[in-house]
Amino acid sequence: MSHFAQKMAFYSAYHQEPTNIWIHVAGVPTITFSAFVALSTLPLGSVNGVMITAASVMYLLSTLYYLWLDRAIGAVAAVLYGVLLLAANEVAGMGTAWTWGVFAAGQIVGWGTQIYGHLHFEKNRPAFYENISQSLISAPIFVVADVFFHLGLKRELQREVTQILADTGRLREFSAAHAHSA
Repeated sequence: MSHFAQKMAFYSAYHQEPTNIWIHVAGVPTITFSAFVALSTLPLGSVNGVMITAASVMYLLSTLYYLWLDRAIGAVAAVLYGVLLLAANEVAGMGTAWTWGVFAAGQIVGWGTQIYGHLHFEKNRPAFYENISQSLISAPIFVVADVFFHLGLKRELQREVTQILADTGRLREFSAAHAHSA
């Protein structure tokens, strides 16, 4: 089993109901974007005239990790979150009220919808109760992987994840979103 499949299986154990998965596909980037907005206000220096912020460092380190986990999914995540970083920099440049308003709204909506999805659709608690760092750092690539699975891409990875869930007794009945093309 691949390292990525093992990490993805932890996340997928909490995200098997299709509606909740789609809530996360929207909610995780919302949280990431709003965090980028706030972190874009923290300058760390410049390189060749380009301002380096806490958001750009977070993006770089996350992207390197995502590419290490899976090159194809990591590359798509890098583009997606790169666009969010650029947009976040623009919002952060609009002033303090915009920065903190977008940050607060994104965090409340992003986390609120995901918690609702867990309680209402999954009938379980969110994964962050068990592992907050994996939820914050890895969730962005996991939602990209979920879209790959939905599109019928990365089937071998999807089979590995499904097998890990089955072997550990964590595969649930409504897992059609993960098993539909496996």
